[in-house]
Amino acid sequence: MKSVVERIPEPEVMDDAREVKAYCDADFREVNRLCARRSLRASGRDRGHAIDLGCGPAEIPIFLCQMAPGWRVTAVDASPEMLAAAARSVAAARLERRIRLLKADAKALGSLRTKFDLVLSNSLLHHLHDPMPFWREVKRLAKPGGSVMVQDLFRPNTRAAARRLVALHAQGDSPLLRQLFHQSLLAAFTPEELRTQLREAGLENLQVRKVSDRHLVVRGRVGEA
Repeated sequence: MKSVVERIPEPEVMDDAREVKAYCDADFREVNRLCARRSLRASGRDRGHAIDLGCGPAEIPIFLCQMAPGWRVTAVDASPEMLAAAARSVAAARLERRIRLLKADAKALGSLRTKFDLVLSNSLLHHLHDPMPFWREVKRLAKPGGSVMVQDLFRPNTRAAARRLVALHAQGDSPLLRQLFHQSLLAAFTPEELRTQLREAGLENLQVRKVSDRHLVVRGRVGEA
């Protein structure tokens, strides 16, 4: 069934101190651990160098490094507020030598010439007004045969469905976090929209699939090993 809800984009960078605090205070551990596991499974490797585009408070890079001691992560975010939170978390986990924090726009990393074994991202796509520069960077940053694991929300078919998801999954959260979740659902892309984007970016080999009532993943390898 095609979505009948028009997409309403969000601000691309979360740099409002109240919103960052609400996001960092929320408990996303289950979703983030699962994202880290999916990323490692997608890579098929026990060591390597990953880049996390839109790392937020860096919980996923921390989980990934704790699960797989052979991995290093370059964690990118455009928000100084988020990176400050990430720096505190990385230091508390004593992972400063394995997680490098980088303030940059994930859609424009031309100065970063490193190629990565794994390109991952969680909950960044729905913030992007135009996702095509992001997908071009994903393609450029991955080594030949490198892995991609992008996780995000998908847009519900109706506003009522979005409200039901907020009620189901954010019942105990603050009003601000509930509002942010609702906005994110309405800003997210549908699987069909993402498949079109991947074709335009020359990433047709990446697979899009729903993995929960609100999340999807884009997964696969870039080029030939």
